[in-house]
Amino acid sequence: MPRARRELALALAALLALAGCGGSSDSVAPGAAPVPLLGLVANPTDAHANDPDSNLAAIDLLKSTGVNLTQSGDLWKTLESSPGSIDGHTVRFQAQVFAFLGLAQYYNLRLVDTNQRGVPADLATMAWDDPAMFARVDAVVDTVLAVAAHWPFVALSLGNEVDGYFGQSAHQAELPAYRALLQREVARIHAAHPGMPVACCTTSPVRNPAAWVGDTLNRYTDVRSYTYYPFAAASDFQHLPPSTLDADLDAAVARAATPAFLQEVGYSSSPACGSSTTAQADFVRRFRHWHARQSRSRVLGANYFLFTDWTSATLNLLFTYYGGTSPGFAGYLGGLGLRDSNGVAKPAWEAWRNP
Repeated sequence: MPRARRELALALAALLALAGCGGSSDSVAPGAAPVPLLGLVANPTDAHANDPDSNLAAIDLLKSTGVNLTQSGDLWKTLESSPGSIDGHTVRFQAQVFAFLGLAQYYNLRLVDTNQRGVPADLATMAWDDPAMFARVDAVVDTVLAVAAHWPFVALSLGNEVDGYFGQSAHQAELPAYRALLQREVARIHAAHPGMPVACCTTSPVRNPAAWVGDTLNRYTDVRSYTYYPFAAASDFQHLPPSTLDADLDAAVARAATPAFLQEVGYSSSPACGSSTTAQADFVRRFRHWHARQSRSRVLGANYFLFTDWTSATLNLLFTYYGGTSPGFAGYLGGLGLRDSNGVAKPAWEAWRNP
């Protein structure tokens, strides 16, 4: 392996565990509209997490299936571990590595992360529209934008699944202030990087009682970013049939005139979610067919989640982070991969390779 590629690979191995990866294949027939970018979160098995040759082989394998997108991101408080001290090294290095490998990159700066704030500890209770909050967000956004000046993102999201936080009755009153913050940052990003789309990720609006949160915030964004995992309402993460995918994604895309970006699409194979490896494979095949029918003018990109099942150690960390678990939640997070935690392919991997 050439030295430059191997040095990047050594560091890349540490980044792949929770980052998407893809390839540079993006050919379009003459006169045809390009299809959306396609990603697959290529987390390695624990046994190969620090093996650069294995990780690069996995990337090359995914390139051969049409993958051409990476999805990455960071919690704000991870970048700013102490007030005013922002470390953009990881953001910069990831962008450099992914560009070296020919990957289009979508980045999410997680000011909010699903059911909680992603802010530094000293801002835990500060209003989103407080001038001091504005100044601190400006600074971390500017750190990310300094990276984008050299390695542009296909889109930049400010927040991850934010309806999971603002849709809670305890936090609904915060939404107008966050809206003001978002509107401010969108204007600043447009001024610094004209043409780079800005998003604010929510879960899919379909069958979502908190869809009003995304509708409110997406009045100010360029792209509507969604995650999509089809579950029955008021259930313990019980999957709906794979056949719901086409109508659900069509409805999400049609919800507004702006383009959509699917930050995550996934379906567990776990019986605890009322699923199976056969159902997961059916879902994956339907997703690939749906993706192939779309135009990039309406769907900027779609990122499938996940390549390899997480181990019990990783799952326990996630349960702690999200504040608990249940049989369905454990089955959901534990069965999303196209391979099991040892790297053994499920039927869904063949469905991905040959849809």
